[in-house]
Amino acid sequence: MFEAAHAFFTFPDRVFAYECRGCAACCKGHGIGLDATGGEVAHLTAAYPAVIAFLRRRGDATTAFNPRDRCWFLDDDQLCRVEREHGRARKPASCRLFPFNRIYRLGDWAVVDYNSVLCPLVVGGAAPVAHADVLAEIATVDDPAVVGTRLSNSDDEGRELVERERAIASACFAAAARSDLAAGWAAQTAAPLASVDPAFRALLDRPWHAPDPATLAHCLWLTPSLRFNELYGPRHYAPRDRLVALLPAMWLAWIGFAALGAELAARPLGMQELTTVWSEQAPLMLLAARWDQVPRLVGGALDTAPDVRRLAAAVRENSGQTLGALAAPILSEAAPAARAPIVKLAEPLLRAAFA
Repeated sequence: MFEAAHAFFTFPDRVFAYECRGCAACCKGHGIGLDATGGEVAHLTAAYPAVIAFLRRRGDATTAFNPRDRCWFLDDDQLCRVEREHGRARKPASCRLFPFNRIYRLGDWAVVDYNSVLCPLVVGGAAPVAHADVLAEIATVDDPAVVGTRLSNSDDEGRELVERERAIASACFAAAARSDLAAGWAAQTAAPLASVDPAFRALLDRPWHAPDPATLAHCLWLTPSLRFNELYGPRHYAPRDRLVALLPAMWLAWIGFAALGAELAARPLGMQELTTVWSEQAPLMLLAARWDQVPRLVGGALDTAPDVRRLAAAVRENSGQTLGALAAPILSEAAPAARAPIVKLAEPLLRAAFA
């Protein structure tokens, strides 16, 4: 267990709510994380012997496979049969914690994150989730593979992350209540509010614009989680110390794509949709954030898609021009519908050019 003072919650206290029977998406094909240290495997296999055939190891964790259609234990009322027959304390640990089951350790510091892809969290609702309740649930789990995925052994790294991101989260949550774009930017950087409009015009022949207030509020509620996942997720667009400075401009580009998504859907976007927008549009966000920076490509040949080779050649031959100066004329000669796909194919080039 970790001290509450050493924990960073990427979600606000007593704001998010959800309904377990709302969709059951978490109970379909994602496996069941078990508290092996706390005797959960022994109990589950004694109560349901057939589950023995479906146990597996994932790293240090013991999990049970379940089908994509629905979990073995999901009944026709979209409720957990284990909980109904044996009580909530016997429900598998990862299921009890879901969607707040993404828990990471950096030394003695901890990050408690949530799954905004699978769970349709809402702002408000009948029973908003409290940090204290999540901590109490975490305290019932003994297995560190469930509640202690280790990202680093460094206390200094943990302290730096938690103290910086906790302050950003607090300011973003306050800004969300007002749908305040400028305050969301100021929460992340002391630099003046930048512009990603040139990149949007080159990519889309359209100016950047902010979304409707409801979509912007959802973006702000979601920002601390997406920042953390970009810093410690699989993409590694830059070393973390440099990525911290890059994230605000990527965030601003995401806000623009959120506006376009809301326009396309003809309604405000929710947190699930906005999470997907961040993931899908990340290469375009990276382009926008690097627009005024100078790319350099050194070393051996870089394998690129045919549509990207002209841009790759321009970057390799670059003598001091910004990425925007190189990319804008190339994009302008492509059909509008081809521009975003070209940039997504160019993701390896963008990584290499700013390595």
